[in-house]
Amino acid sequence: MSGTLYAAISGLNAEQALLGVVSQNIANVNTTGYKSSNMSFAQTMEQTLSGGTSPTATLGGTNPEQLSAGAAVGIGAVDVNMSQGSLQTTGIKTNMAISGHGFFVIKTPTGYAYSRSGDFTLDAQGQLVNPQGYFVMGWTAQNGKLTGETAGNIAPITIQPDMTMLPSATTTMTVTGNLNASLATPAGTSNTTSRTVPVTVYDSLGNPVTLNVTFSDPQATTNNGVSWTVNVTDPPSTTSLGSGTVTFNSNGSIASGSTVTVQLTTTDGSTSPQQITLNLQGLTSDVASTSLSGTADGYPQGTLANYTIGSNGVITGTFSNGQTQPIAQVALANFNNDAGLVNIGNSLWQQSANSGTAKIGQPASGGFGSIASGALEESNVSLANQFVSMIMAQQGYQANAKVISVDQALDTTLVNTIAP
Repeated sequence: MSGTLYAAISGLNAEQALLGVVSQNIANVNTTGYKSSNMSFAQTMEQTLSGGTSPTATLGGTNPEQLSAGAAVGIGAVDVNMSQGSLQTTGIKTNMAISGHGFFVIKTPTGYAYSRSGDFTLDAQGQLVNPQGYFVMGWTAQNGKLTGETAGNIAPITIQPDMTMLPSATTTMTVTGNLNASLATPAGTSNTTSRTVPVTVYDSLGNPVTLNVTFSDPQATTNNGVSWTVNVTDPPSTTSLGSGTVTFNSNGSIASGSTVTVQLTTTDGSTSPQQITLNLQGLTSDVASTSLSGTADGYPQGTLANYTIGSNGVITGTFSNGQTQPIAQVALANFNNDAGLVNIGNSLWQQSANSGTAKIGQPASGGFGSIASGALEESNVSLANQFVSMIMAQQGYQANAKVISVDQALDTTLVNTIAP
């Protein structure tokens, strides 16, 4: 009867192990990024009472006879379900969820770990960290540009609250609109008509300078077009910084003189002289009323005012000067076998011999999932499935316990029968 007891005991242990897996899943139903586990049973090796025989000319073959020699069942495997959980909006922009494949790369005191939980915050130094204070890894922009993002140059992501953007000197100023062609006089005659548009440019230190672009002396041309004299000054000075003539065809389009070179001289310690190209390609000259506007590239120094995180993991800063530029990009890792990762707690995983080597890459490219900012990935635990598994474990446990009770009753009967 001992074989029956051992078989039933192994069944009790296996069902209890299943209940343990189910209880762990249920306990973590609200754990961010948690991946549920599934346990399967496996039959243990049996004692062979007789081997099978092959058929002969006079006798058919027989099947082998096997019987449990003790433990009848054990844990076959505990597999991790790596399917994606639902994404839940939090509104906290440093929270991130991965839609698709990939893991966040986390730097711990002992090395790299990987996580699907994007419950990140900024610490006192502006470093992006997980709830344990471990660093979230990615690439830092250099001079406002992300270049050369490889696995070998990932580093902790930092978003400094007092981050500044360096100024950019103006290289191109543009004037658009229409100059009224009806104001033109015959060639060679005096014409005091002029139109001026102010344009703000920036020197290499980011200091603004307002230049006046003046169009004057409109003259009729031989092809029924109009020519205007262009002059750029730095008021109140009337000294020309650059001048030229822009000529229009009879249909109002530019025939020549679409650009003027401007030399700006400064005394504030910025780069001087500063060469600026005045672009007039957006101008026309017909009988419509005059309407001009001017713009220029370049900008002053700015401080970080806000930031956003895109689906490609790029953290883009918005600065007080109205400009935007990349600050950093979040890195993701992929594995050939996600289920082969080792769970080390705190929603972190480590690489194992059967997971394959981590492949580091950029979100939303090359098979990596995209980033949902302001959201978290919920656990992928299905409570309905867990309740079914819990009932199955309970029923299995009761059945094995009943086998022990019946075996005990049989033993008692046998002892009472042979007792003197």
